[in-house]
Amino acid sequence: MNTKFNHLGVLVRVFFGQDYDLFGEDFYEILAAYKNAENTKAIQETIREAHQLLESCPDENELNLVFSNLAEGEFSPTAWGFTARIFLENVIIALSN
Repeated sequence: MNTKFNHLGVLVRVFFGQDYDLFGEDFYEILAAYKNAENTKAIQETIREAHQLLESCPDENELNLVFSNLAEGEFSPTAWGFTARIFLENVIIALSN
């Protein structure tokens, strides 16, 4: 696991992983469950890490590879109708509200 993205990794692997339905039925329900489970500092770190990942990988192929490694086979944004970039952008927006 990339230790630069610990909080984002938890969100992706645990909340959107194979048991995602324990947290909700759609993207926004799962993010609401994440916000309820985590403290404010962890949520802010997740937002920061998502920004950092987007900024460090302007190339889509590189971002997809890094995101895939972060997910460790537990989650694929394409299964939810997202690219990695759009998933991260939506995470930032939803967690910022």
